[in-house]
Amino acid sequence: MSFNVAKAVQSRVVLLSGSEPVLLRAAIDDMLEHAGLQKDDYDLEEFQADSSQPGDWLASVGTFPFLASKRTVIVRNAQKLKADDIPSAPLQALPETALLILVHSNEGDDQRQAGGSRKASLEKLVTSAGGTVAKFDADPKKTSDMLRQEILKRGRKIQPGTLDLLVEMTGGSYSYAMEELDKVFLYSEEETISEHSIKSVVVASREWNVWRMIDALTSGNVQESLRQLQIVVGSKNKVEDVVFSQLFPLISRQLKLLYQGRVCVESGCRPESAPSEVRAQFPSKPNLGSERPFVQGSVMRAAQNLSLGQVVEAMEHLSKADAALKGLGTSFSPMDTIERLVFDLSNTLRAKRA
Repeated sequence: MSFNVAKAVQSRVVLLSGSEPVLLRAAIDDMLEHAGLQKDDYDLEEFQADSSQPGDWLASVGTFPFLASKRTVIVRNAQKLKADDIPSAPLQALPETALLILVHSNEGDDQRQAGGSRKASLEKLVTSAGGTVAKFDADPKKTSDMLRQEILKRGRKIQPGTLDLLVEMTGGSYSYAMEELDKVFLYSEEETISEHSIKSVVVASREWNVWRMIDALTSGNVQESLRQLQIVVGSKNKVEDVVFSQLFPLISRQLKLLYQGRVCVESGCRPESAPSEVRAQFPSKPNLGSERPFVQGSVMRAAQNLSLGQVVEAMEHLSKADAALKGLGTSFSPMDTIERLVFDLSNTLRAKRA
C-alpha cells in the first residue's frame, strides 16, 4: 500500500486501482495537496468514465494550467473503460503540465473476473505512456497495523484478539473496518474497545456470516445457523437472486477450503507450508495456501473435527439444493429448500465420522 506521491504527481497519467476506497481517496487527496490544488480549484476538473468521452478529458487535461503547475483531471469509474477506448497517441503526447488521474474501483466478485483483463490492458496502456500504476487492495496484515495506529491516534486501545475479530468480520478490508470502527467509537466510550462492542455494532461481511453459519453447523447449533442464514438472505423479495449470486458460491467456497484443510490435517502440515504433494491436491481457486492468515486459522480449526467424507457429502447436499432451486428436484419454495439444506448440512457436519 506504499505510494510515492511525488513520483505520481510528476507523471502525466496515473492509474489508481483497488478495493480500498478510503486509501484511494487518501491517495487522490495527497496528490492534489502535493500539486497545490484545492477540490474547487480552477485547474481541476472531474469526469465520470461511463458518462463522458476520452476525447473530452484528454482535451481538458492537455490545456495549459491557469495558476497551478499542473492541469489535473480526475476520471472516476475507470473500471468501465477498455484500453481501446483511450487513444494511445494523445495520451503519450500529453504535456508536462498535465496530470490525468484514472480511478479504477474494484467491482463485485461476479464482475471481477470479467474486468480483470480490461484492468490489465489499462495498466499496460498507462505504463507504455510513461505513467504510474498504484494499487490499493485489502491486505489483512497491514490492515491490522493501520487500524491499531488509528485507534491509538483516537486515544483508544484494543486487544489483539478483538482487533483480529474486527479484521475477520470486515474481510480484511481497511476501508470497511474504518467505517465500522467509526460506529464503534460512537457506540462506546470505553478506553479499551471490547469484543462485545465489536459484535454489537459491526455489520459483518456476508462471507463472515456464511462462515459463522457453517461453524455453527459443525457444532450442531442449527438455531444459530438459521439465524446467520436469515442475515445473509436478508429481506430480499426474490430469495433466488441472493442464493445463486452470493449464498451458494460462498458455501461452496467454504466447503472447498474445509476439504483442503482436512487434507492438511491428515497430512500433518499447515496450509502455508504444505509440501508439494499436498498442494497438488488444492485447486487454484480457492487455494487455502494463499488465503489470509485468519481464514487459514478458521478453516484449520473446523477441519480438526471433520472427515473428508463429511465434506464431500456436504458438497452433495449443496448440489442437490442447487438443482432443486433450478427445477430439477423437489422444492416447495426457495426458502424451504435452503432451510432443508441447512438441516442436511447440520446432520452431515456436526458429528465426526471416520
